[in-house]
Amino acid sequence: MSKNSAKVVGLVLLIAVLLVAIGYAAITTVQLRINGNANATANQDNFTVRFSGTPTVSDADKVDATLNPAMNVSKLSAKGDTATATYTIENTSADLSAVLSATTTNSNTEYFKVTQNIAKATIGHGETTTITVTVELIKTPITDGIESTIGVIIDANPQQPNA
Repeated sequence: MSKNSAKVVGLVLLIAVLLVAIGYAAITTVQLRINGNANATANQDNFTVRFSGTPTVSDADKVDATLNPAMNVSKLSAKGDTATATYTIENTSADLSAVLSATTTNSNTEYFKVTQNIAKATIGHGETTTITVTVELIKTPITDGIESTIGVIIDANPQQPNA
């Protein structure tokens, strides 16, 4: 083989190697993609908070408390007299926590003061807390028939655990 034909064969081989290298370099990673959407729907059945047990009262002669729930107070006669009922609240949700808050209503603020205290404002699933409702006579009545319509509204808001 002549020197020139060896050069040509060498050049052809070099070009072939370069073309193969370029060809391999041109083949790159292939990405396969799956795109879509995920949707979740809130279901009220997943969040349940309820009263449980029997309410305890400060004086059964003055307070009738039931899980209906109801609280009827009677026989307060002197300024400073109080009646208290404590209710247990249970979070029976499978995994959601409950953030509790409460407000009171009272139609006769001249004579009565209604307060509430939630022992633990956030309860995890399966946990309980208590709310204590106190009715205080803040003015001694001088006539019969002093009445008030009282109430406590408890809001339980769902929260993801450890939020």
